[in-house]
Amino acid sequence: MTQSIIKEEIKNDHVICQKCILLDGSFGVSLNTEGLCNFCEDPTFETPTWKKTIIEDSLREEKCEDWYTLVKFWQEEFGRDNYCCLLGFSGGKDSTALVDTFVNQYHLKPFLVTVNVGFMTDIAKNNIKQTLSKLGLEDDHIFIEESFETFTKLYKYFLSGYKPQSGEKCVSLSICHTCTDLIHTALVKEAMKRDLDHVIVGFSPDQIARYYYETTPEETLEDGIPHPQGLSEKLVENDLQWYLPSNTPLEGIPRVLYPYHVIDYDQSEIIQRIESKGLVETGKGDPVLTNCHVVMTGMMYDLFRFGGVSYSFQYAELIRQQEDSEVWKQERKGWLRTMKRVAKGLLNGQLATEGINTVLNRIGISRQELLSDIEYQVEQDSNRYQIRKNIELLKKGRFK
Repeated sequence: MTQSIIKEEIKNDHVICQKCILLDGSFGVSLNTEGLCNFCEDPTFETPTWKKTIIEDSLREEKCEDWYTLVKFWQEEFGRDNYCCLLGFSGGKDSTALVDTFVNQYHLKPFLVTVNVGFMTDIAKNNIKQTLSKLGLEDDHIFIEESFETFTKLYKYFLSGYKPQSGEKCVSLSICHTCTDLIHTALVKEAMKRDLDHVIVGFSPDQIARYYYETTPEETLEDGIPHPQGLSEKLVENDLQWYLPSNTPLEGIPRVLYPYHVIDYDQSEIIQRIESKGLVETGKGDPVLTNCHVVMTGMMYDLFRFGGVSYSFQYAELIRQQEDSEVWKQERKGWLRTMKRVAKGLLNGQLATEGINTVLNRIGISRQELLSDIEYQVEQDSNRYQIRKNIELLKKGRFK
């Protein structure tokens, strides 16, 4: 289809959801005649890549009460001097703010663990170093880095062996979910080794597609066993040390909790707080800058393969949660700006280029080889016109 026809269609129809920011025709999403996407029109809609989890107020209140009851127990049982739990610390804005909340609001002492998958950004590493120094927690933190080879196998499997169709789960979220399972398993095993009964993770309120507030021991065990099958076949004995044995007793598995699902969460407040306290440098709490290189590589894959920014699902979820019209307007404007910045940068090869090349070199494939493989997949896809149309829209950054 010629560029002139594409331009004419753009003039006549909405191409982006008028309530959130999802694009028509990307990742199995379409718009209705009023310009609303499937998720904004029907909260129960789902695709292999995303589903909206609806949380009733009564459940939120119940879990919030559970959280503050637990905090009170920790305060009485452990105080400031003993470790109350294990907290996963990535150097991103959410985990950084959570560390601050534990220390300065709850007056508690979490044991901090960073699982370095081998492709952390320098900004995230510097955020960790600065936060630990500012809060005096250098002796209360460890890096787990020996699992690098196992994570590399995981990334190679998804980036070179997994070839999803339009109706299947996108690559970046497939990587992210499987990688998260392995990271959380490493945290759980470290907590078990230290006799800590709780693992705390700073998932934001939009990250509820799989779990809300807590992962049960049964789910933790299931996530901790090697998967998917194609990856499991490539693992050797040394890799298995990072997974849970299938016969792990459920009663010995710590509770894994996501407090941001139930306590107050304001992204602007979080960034302002951690910057004003000097926990991170100004501008260094931006998730685009702290996301690991593998996430950016997966997002680039999905952008060329599906014609959309895969993390726009999470951006859209945060936008939909705003009930005040002015707040919604500002949230939508901000996340749309982020989506366009990410898309343009990845499409033009100007965002996270060095980090992406590092990932691809590590797994033994060049950028050009990857893009050629993706283009072949697009050519076989019945949705190829819409994919290419959306890529052109994202390059220009103008939507209706």
